[in-house]
Amino acid sequence: MRIGKFGYVNNYLPYYHLEKEKLVEVVESSPKDMIGLLELSKIDYAPIPSFYYLKNSDRLKRYKFCVASDGKVYSVIVVSRDGRLGEKIGITSETTTSLNLLKIILSEKDLDCKLIPMRTNKAEEILKMCDSALVIGDSAIKSLNKFKVVMDLGEEWKDLTGYPMVFGISSSLKDAENCDRIVLRSLEWGLKNIDEVVKSAVLRFGLPESFLRIYFESLKHVMDSKCERGLKAFKEICLSYKLL
Repeated sequence: MRIGKFGYVNNYLPYYHLEKEKLVEVVESSPKDMIGLLELSKIDYAPIPSFYYLKNSDRLKRYKFCVASDGKVYSVIVVSRDGRLGEKIGITSETTTSLNLLKIILSEKDLDCKLIPMRTNKAEEILKMCDSALVIGDSAIKSLNKFKVVMDLGEEWKDLTGYPMVFGISSSLKDAENCDRIVLRSLEWGLKNIDEVVKSAVLRFGLPESFLRIYFESLKHVMDSKCERGLKAFKEICLSYKLL
């Protein structure tokens, strides 16, 4: 079995045990590139961008493992040098779901900004050409101490709808229920052994232990009823704005 993994801190805790014990082959990728790996059958199962899943739900199988937040997510953010949004927002090359989520938030706030796709995922590169930058994953986390956060998209979505935002959801082209069980067991192990996971993550990513604990606690990895409602709301709003 080949299981896809977002190559970010946000997948470190749930995948820690299964990688440590070498239970399956794990393939790292960005959310956007994960789509291609799944479509080409180079992986059997993976979290993929929720927006892509919604567009292709008729041919994809969906499972319980997810990447979501019920409020601040810290790693899907819009940053700028001066704390203002500005007229031009540069969009990281790694995103599909977050781009469409940002479109919804801007529309709901009646903000008219030009969204500019970039070939980089680094905020400092994007901000050379744009007023602000939408960055995700580890690039977003690295930006927290360098730039000012204008929007945390997890928090913005929670304020807008009252629901969690599901950024990624585990999927496959054919049955991969066993893969989901393996990842969820690894997640359960990670939560029970959080101290070991955090200490390992400090060494791996060079991030403060205090931040990692807050970050890991901010993430939801199981599609519960709240996440289901959040995903449904995202679909309905995307349809209302003709994004899907």
